[in-house]
Amino acid sequence: MKNIFRMSLLALLIFWFNSSIAQTNFIKTPWEEILVKSENENKLIFVDLYFTGCFPCAQMDKTVFTDKKVSQLLNQDFVAFKSDIFKEDIGKRLARKYGVTGFPSFVILDSKGNTVDVNSGFKSVEELLSLLNAAKEKFNAKDFKSYSKALNIDYPEFYSDAYLKNKRKVSFEVVDSYLKSQKDWNAEIPFVIITGLRIGGEYVDYVISHADKLAKAYGRIPVRNYLSGMVNVKAKYFGTENNQKEFENLLEQVKPVFTTNEWDKFGSDFKKTFEKYKQL
Repeated sequence: MKNIFRMSLLALLIFWFNSSIAQTNFIKTPWEEILVKSENENKLIFVDLYFTGCFPCAQMDKTVFTDKKVSQLLNQDFVAFKSDIFKEDIGKRLARKYGVTGFPSFVILDSKGNTVDVNSGFKSVEELLSLLNAAKEKFNAKDFKSYSKALNIDYPEFYSDAYLKNKRKVSFEVVDSYLKSQKDWNAEIPFVIITGLRIGGEYVDYVISHADKLAKAYGRIPVRNYLSGMVNVKAKYFGTENNQKEFENLLEQVKPVFTTNEWDKFGSDFKKTFEKYKQL
């Protein structure tokens, strides 16, 4: 009798322990089936794009996607899917679609291919919950980004190769020639080429002057990620030229793209770069 009681107690403890460990159910199935599942269950798709060796990606797997509130929300209201952008074809194609540069990157879309949000970087539990709930509100309001619904569109070969074949070294002349042939740099393909391949020159000034429009169309984070790197390059240039006025004007132009907390960090970094090269 005692043995039966002990076995029952042990089984109960094992059940309690297992049920107490929350885990996001990332579905491993072909992308087409993810779309079907999303439609059949009337759920949004949450995509986590990562790569092996990405520290913040691993940290989110360990501390955020295992959180009970996060896993409950994702499992209940989303079809969660993750893919390695270097090892899996669908990961490469999704990275190409959104000009992914920051990791982990998150894409939220519906079963029809409408893009609700594009984001990146380590998110705390509360930050991810906020992102997910905001996405649900945007979806209900039919507030979609301007990306086309199709995953495969008419990308130039050099851009496809950069993501599908990891041939990231593309000459500026090749990209510049292509972009100069395009009528609208606000269009999806020019945008992901400029931001995804980190194209400089006059294209930096174009993104800065059109930052608000581009952020509304394709997401604030892709624009911010691009500018965070490119503004440092311009800060270096203005520093070597000792051009304080143009540098301050640059900061005023790009500041609205950053949140207050982000600007505390990035704005400080831009100023440090300027001062560093100003003294050389």
